[in-house]
Amino acid sequence: MPIVVTGLSHRTAPVAIRDGVAVLPKAVDAVLHALQHIPIVSECALLSTCNRTEIYLVTSQVDEAIDQVWDIVGKESGISPEELRAHLFGHVDAEAVRHLFGVASGLDSMVMGEPQIAGQVKDAGAFALSAGSSKTILNRLFRSATEASKRARTETEIGTGAVSVSFAAVELAKKILGNLEGQRALVLGAGEMSELTARHLIDNGVKSLTVASRTLERAEDLAERIQGRAIAWDVAMAHLDQADVVISSTSAEVFVLERDAVAAAMQKRKNKSMFLIDIAMPRDIDPEAGKLYNVFLYDLDDLESVVGANLEKRKIEAQKVAHILDEEVRAFVAWINSLDVVPTIVALRQHFQGFLESELEHARLDDLTEEQQAQIAYLLRRYMNKLLHKPVTRLKEAAEAEDGMGYVEALSYLFELSSSAQQKTAQHTNEEIPDVR
Repeated sequence: MPIVVTGLSHRTAPVAIRDGVAVLPKAVDAVLHALQHIPIVSECALLSTCNRTEIYLVTSQVDEAIDQVWDIVGKESGISPEELRAHLFGHVDAEAVRHLFGVASGLDSMVMGEPQIAGQVKDAGAFALSAGSSKTILNRLFRSATEASKRARTETEIGTGAVSVSFAAVELAKKILGNLEGQRALVLGAGEMSELTARHLIDNGVKSLTVASRTLERAEDLAERIQGRAIAWDVAMAHLDQADVVISSTSAEVFVLERDAVAAAMQKRKNKSMFLIDIAMPRDIDPEAGKLYNVFLYDLDDLESVVGANLEKRKIEAQKVAHILDEEVRAFVAWINSLDVVPTIVALRQHFQGFLESELEHARLDDLTEEQQAQIAYLLRRYMNKLLHKPVTRLKEAAEAEDGMGYVEALSYLFELSSSAQQKTAQHTNEEIPDVR
């Protein structure tokens, strides 16, 4: 049965639509439970992040299954079915496989190569497996996506280099100041960019982080979110010398940090290096401050040039990732095709095994010892396995080349293999193909 992905993402839907259909973590189990009860759906998994909601299915009736899935997932969104369907995308079989591999590798992310999505894909696969909605096919699909992502990130540089202004600022701080552990940071302003940069600083081990804003209440709100300390604006200015890193992102129309204020702070610091990050527009920090000895000042233009260069590099690396994904998709499709012949391989082995046991039962071996009888049975089984090894190997190879079903039909006809036995075997097929030797 086909593998299907249906969903929407930042590429197909505005944020209002994405927010409307997003499935919160606490609701994933209930959604998967509901999808499992669609009779034509054999397996299902759900990937829901801030930028995408995607449902993966194994189904024999693609269009009908998609309709029923979105009747369930979209029911609570408050969005009309017509509007919702206008933003959906869908892929089947190899294209669905390639889509998930690309998502896991960061090729489909808003920020190309971002690493968080790999963990989100892995978690989605694990959750579906634990919920019982993912079985042989989707379990293997999500595991293979994780492995493809690992290859992409280890064999290329798709995830290296800062590609956000806030992260670029921290990367530059590390280059100039060395290890950020033990450094003290001051945040001027309480906006989103200040918060993002502050979080990156915390992740990189700054010793303490202080927040100052013209409105103390806003500073306190941000400080609480990032586990920092809030102080009044005038106190921050008076103790500017205590900061090793200063992030400034206010809405002021004039400089909030003049050259003289920075010079005075540097005198108190005895010219110990200070890193200034000006991510405001218009600028917060007097450019003349950057000319002071051991003061390193970077503004938005500087940071965006770093980000732009890194993004261009990632685009080049993306081409290398695409070749890796080509290999991984081919391998997965070959595995899928090989599953078609598993029931026939097992039925063929059982067919020969039945003949062997029947002949042993009717053979006149009573004059032989139990050990001798066991030795004869062992030799016959070994001969049977050798006899079957080459046909089974060729059958697997034919299946991987997508022309195995003709051989399956021929074997079934020549050896009168029971179709019911093959169907029963198919229902209990494990992930790995039996190795008949």
